[in-house]
Amino acid sequence: MFLICFGTRPELIKCIPLIRKFKENNIQFKTLFSGQHENLIKDFYKYIDEPDFTFTNIMEHGQTLNQLSSKILLQSNKLFLENTFSNVIVQGDTTTAYSLALSAFHFQIPVIHLEAGLRTNDKYSPFPEEINRRLISQIASIHLCPTTLSLENLQKEEITNGVHLVGNTVVDIYKYIFENTLPSNNIRNIIDNNKEYIVVTLHRRENRGDKIHSMWKQLNILSNKYKFIYITHPSLPDSKKILNNSNIILLDPQDYESMVHLISNSKGIITDSGGLQEEAVCANKRVLVCRDTTERPETINCGLGKLIDTQITENICFFDEEFIDVVENPYGNDVCEKIITKL
Repeated sequence: MFLICFGTRPELIKCIPLIRKFKENNIQFKTLFSGQHENLIKDFYKYIDEPDFTFTNIMEHGQTLNQLSSKILLQSNKLFLENTFSNVIVQGDTTTAYSLALSAFHFQIPVIHLEAGLRTNDKYSPFPEEINRRLISQIASIHLCPTTLSLENLQKEEITNGVHLVGNTVVDIYKYIFENTLPSNNIRNIIDNNKEYIVVTLHRRENRGDKIHSMWKQLNILSNKYKFIYITHPSLPDSKKILNNSNIILLDPQDYESMVHLISNSKGIITDSGGLQEEAVCANKRVLVCRDTTERPETINCGLGKLIDTQITENICFFDEEFIDVVENPYGNDVCEKIITKL
């Protein structure tokens, strides 16, 4: 009996196609929602069943990462005492994933790491994700790598047993949503009435403070020439006051279907998100990555991405360059089918 774990919206997005493939192949499994993004996750239950297990009272405003980790460890302790699992599957590099992997290790349950091997080689960038994923790599028995580079990263760390190149499940979910859903009326109106717009999301811990204010200032000035669709983040409410040009449309966090259609119809993306660096490639869109490091160099290397730190103004012309041909997706195809074969 596999236990497939997710706690945040991005984790669930990447687990959905795998959950569906498990069900399609009649593989016994249960799901665990560890409770971080409670309000953002319910929209996805039309694609999968509600979770078999749910942790409660996990999130608290202003809590430390230690407090979050301890809550997950304590509630997973009870879960593992009362249930038997052959393997625990964790996705990515969140505090959720690391804490659950550690808890499973304490019970000597083999851990399968989905999206293994990403590295920036800077333990504070991104924080705490770089250390989370490194620690999971020390615990996991099976490492499902999204790209050749991620597999090579593990080899450099002398992790070679149970390592498989399968691709990134974001490819499967993006393709499914794009081909099987339609944008809502509101999103359709935005798409139809705002040609050549650029989607913007900025939220990372390391960009808060002076960096985010610098980027907001640049966007205000650049909006005299460019149209931006800016997705706000609840941890940065000041964006709604500071971004005040009429060419910047502010939207609250969107469901995944809306994001897929906004991205697919855009001129490009400006972001510090990890997942959007992959989704940009799925949509064959250019992306400016507002970070000083990235664990997804494949997006940069394939020509669709550019790593710019906070230098938006100096690099905005990236979107105006003559467009290259459709890029072969470095994150693979039919990924979940490959994973089922390996498992």
